Amino acid sequence: MRDVTEMKLLFWMMQAGTVCLLLALILSFAGALHPAFDSLSLLRLPLAIVCLLFLVFPMGMRLRLMLAACVMLGAGTTVPMFFGADDADDLRIYSKNMWFRNGQLAALADDIRDSDADVVALQEVSRGNRVMMAALRDVYPHQHICTFSGWNGVAVLSREPILQTRCSDRRALAAVQLDRGQGPMWVASVHLSWPFPYGNATSAQSAIEVLDALDGPVVMAGDFNIFPWANSVQGMQQTADLKVAQPVRPTYDLRGVPLLLDHVHAPGGGTAQYRGLLGSDHLGVLADVSLKP
Repeated sequence: MRDVTEMKLLFWMMQAGTVCLLLALILSFAGALHPAFDSLSLLRLPLAIVCLLFLVFPMGMRLRLMLAACVMLGAGTTVPMFFGADDADDLRIYSKNMWFRNGQLAALADDIRDSDADVVALQEVSRGNRVMMAALRDVYPHQHICTFSGWNGVAVLSREPILQTRCSDRRALAAVQLDRGQGPMWVASVHLSWPFPYGNATSAQSAIEVLDALDGPVVMAGDFNIFPWANSVQGMQQTADLKVAQPVRPTYDLRGVPLLLDHVHAPGGGTAQYRGLLGSDHLGVLADVSLKP
């Protein structure tokens, strides 16, 4: 009798655990309701994998179908981003969170030169590392920086003349308008805050207000401090009608946990490759993107 009771308790606990797992994955899509759910989106892919593993345990058909649906939902909105996309060549952009204490500025400047990028998006431009912008003026003479604090500016460097500039009202983005012969376009360098309980959603909203007022194609790149499928990033994508350049890869190591924080978005997406740390705590992203939706 005791064994039967223990088995029933174990089965009940498995059912309850499955329901909690399903609820957590579903709530990872509810970032628009509360920023805490956007933080939960960071676990969307691991949650989908656990849902898949749970399918090996005995349970009712209804729960099994719900698990299978959540596996498809969680994996379908994340896994495709890890694969490459069609080639693009409208614009080459180099994005880098420099780290405000970067001690390898010469190596980073050399890597930017070697990349043959048309534009450069920089984050964490500080009083100490801003000298690198001056060192690159021979290649990128047209520069715009939004200084949000002594250690945290956001900048765009361009080979082509800058027609207009924008800064968000809080740390979120710096944007420039260019005309590369195919009509005016915008390039935005992005640096959002960390996810909830920090201000990622608030800084994303500040970025959206700027993006919504821009006329013409937009390319945005930078350190979003959250994954590309999060609601805050998706809101920015939808405002400017953008797709992420692929494949996405981890660019930041948080005590051994790889995080996909730095990415590039363009109207037609594009292909991304990743550069070394070069004195920073973030990898750089070099992307060839398409300006055509």
